[in-house]
Amino acid sequence: MGAIKIIKAVLLTNPSSGKKSGEAYALYAQEKFQEAGWQCEIRLTQKESDIADFTRYASETEADRLIIIGGDGTVSKVLNTLNQMANLPVIGIIPTGTVNNVAKGMGLQLPVENVVDQLIQSKIKACDVGEVNGRLFLSSLSSGTVPATVWTVSDEMKEKYGSLAYFMEGLRALKDEEPYTVRVDLDGQSFTRQVSLMLIGVSHSISGIPHFFEKAHMDDGRLYMLLIDQTSIREKLHILSDLLRDDIGVQSSHAVIKSFEQAHIVIENKPMYAAMDGEKGPAFPLEVNVRPGFVRALIPVKREES
Repeated sequence: MGAIKIIKAVLLTNPSSGKKSGEAYALYAQEKFQEAGWQCEIRLTQKESDIADFTRYASETEADRLIIIGGDGTVSKVLNTLNQMANLPVIGIIPTGTVNNVAKGMGLQLPVENVVDQLIQSKIKACDVGEVNGRLFLSSLSSGTVPATVWTVSDEMKEKYGSLAYFMEGLRALKDEEPYTVRVDLDGQSFTRQVSLMLIGVSHSISGIPHFFEKAHMDDGRLYMLLIDQTSIREKLHILSDLLRDDIGVQSSHAVIKSFEQAHIVIENKPMYAAMDGEKGPAFPLEVNVRPGFVRALIPVKREES
């Protein structure tokens, strides 16, 4: 029998995430991973550029695993640094941010102790990512008045109210909601529509809603678009209710879901930015495409088998 290969892991940690408990989570994860036979080293970020530096370090030292301890913003920066690397370690996420869209989409379930167990028992899966104007996203891309509140929520509000801060700002935004006209080319098919929300997802789970895009899978080589027309708050709640159910799909005539591989998206007569994986993304127009199987990730066994 050959020698058992030791798994080398870099724990890239944002110490200010998780109500400033990131370092404690890293020490806990290191202990559990080492008990499972991994060889671990912790890298604590002190400034934003450290995220890219430590990601490159994991690639250049040929680490087997890059465990990201942080929120959606940290995950996004790691992903886009890996886009420049030749050697891509398998990534795992210990979510310690406010919303944690990406981790939820992978089926990782807090508390942190449970996530660590899930990662140890997980399987490696090649996952699709989305690309927009040269930048990568793992979960979602969105535009509209409500998504725009994502990057206006202050760190103080996130620290004080958690994910409720986004809900509070979203309710305020609904009062000032303005529709916009979007021109879309999906795989050569063009249409124009006046909408209040556009959302593009990589897999079936968005923001913890497990069957948001009921026909989507994280490895099917396609992206999924939801468009919601300008309509009443009551109708929007009906659409949300449909999305929360995994047996009927969206029934409203004020919403449409389409799948695609490539898209060109223009907003007419209005400067706008998209929100990307919970952070401020690029300005329109958008060139969007899928990158099939770009990243290998640690996915919980139940999610991997589904």
